[in-house]
Amino acid sequence: MQQFDILVIGGGPGGYSLAINAAKCGCKVALFEKEHVGGTCLNVGCIPTKYLVDKAIAMEKVRSLVDRGIFRDAGSFSFRKIQQGKSEVTGKLVGGVQFLMKKHGVELVSGTAQLKADRVVACNGQEYQGKHVVIATGSEPMMIPVPGHEHCIDSTGALGLQKLPRSMVVMGGGVIGLELACAFAAYGTEVTVVEMMPELMPREQKEAVRIVLKELKKLGIRLLTGTKMLRVEKNDPLLRAVYETDGQEGSTDCEQVLMAAGRRTNLSGIDAAALGLALDEKKCIVVDSHQRTNLPGVYAIGDVVGGYQLAHAAYAEGEAALADILGEDKPMGTVPVPVCTYTIPCFASVGLTTEAAKAAGYDPVLGSFNYEANGMALAEGAKGSVFAVMDRTSRKTLGMTIVGENASEMIALATSAVADGLTAEQWERMIVAHPSLCEMVREAALDAFGMSVHKG
Repeated sequence: MQQFDILVIGGGPGGYSLAINAAKCGCKVALFEKEHVGGTCLNVGCIPTKYLVDKAIAMEKVRSLVDRGIFRDAGSFSFRKIQQGKSEVTGKLVGGVQFLMKKHGVELVSGTAQLKADRVVACNGQEYQGKHVVIATGSEPMMIPVPGHEHCIDSTGALGLQKLPRSMVVMGGGVIGLELACAFAAYGTEVTVVEMMPELMPREQKEAVRIVLKELKKLGIRLLTGTKMLRVEKNDPLLRAVYETDGQEGSTDCEQVLMAAGRRTNLSGIDAAALGLALDEKKCIVVDSHQRTNLPGVYAIGDVVGGYQLAHAAYAEGEAALADILGEDKPMGTVPVPVCTYTIPCFASVGLTTEAAKAAGYDPVLGSFNYEANGMALAEGAKGSVFAVMDRTSRKTLGMTIVGENASEMIALATSAVADGLTAEQWERMIVAHPSLCEMVREAALDAFGMSVHKG
């Protein structure tokens, strides 16, 4: 039986980054992956989705310039070429990860791994012994068993479409559903989003949510909230999505029904009951702040532990687990995690909303700044707003929400401010490059106390 310092089950962002970092620290590491390294994120999630959204945003910008007479026409596009470009980008990233693992001596084992007792992993008829095991098996699309669900596609199927559908019903108004709804709507697909909850983005800053919902409707997306999907019927050559709103039955005929009802943990190869591995009520692996499970020497990171199902959260969890393995005390703890939804426009948030701040015992005050008052935004034709939640007493930054172009880039500055509890006075002393969109982050924080210079 081969002996290793660390055995990593799953080659997604958390798994491969931990494996590479551990190998760089001198550990003997083996990583088991049944499909492709990079996991959902690189192959059928974050990266391919963002590629589609990016090209859709480019088309929307060209259309706005046509409307203003700057460009003569918006031209045509090839959805097939867009899909080809997406595959090229994905392939390049996956190849890069494979190169890094090989360079640093990580042994990649292709196949389905099974975790056994005493930190033994079986794969392809062989067994491997690890001083430590890290479970990073991720998650998988969740299919809701409504009648006719076999006619639906999931997010992986949507990303693999080679022909642009004329119409699509999206079941689920969460991150995945809204991102793909925006991309396809911008390409010209007639999109209807069916969401069972009474409102979209219920935990986000209300003022920012109102902006993004207004923009989604401008894209032509039909939003049906408080609506339950009843069934999907064949109505050759189309499909018919049948749903219920306030007791009234309705339906929409479409070429595709995308089921984007979220993701569930992937415990393939992990027999929790036999191992005695503790799970919570959602079938997620229970871990502490160091990512330790209840089994000695066994850790878990990424989507399989629930919480933030985000690649950057998995990276951070992997770093916390590796630190513990190496004898260092660096728990993930309460570090704020930014959340980005790549709608059109992008929606990014970190920390507390005003409602969450009140519930936590703070006296929040909300500052804001509109893109229309920023020089760079005007030059780029970008629209949106920045919102800053500050504590009235300590004047510290509690949370921020940005809706608009480049929100996913600007949120990095906001995340640092929330983590450090930046005060209004510290924001005032900060020098931000001009012209830049990041000026608005500072202005929004200062606006909470009437200190913004450029807000009218």
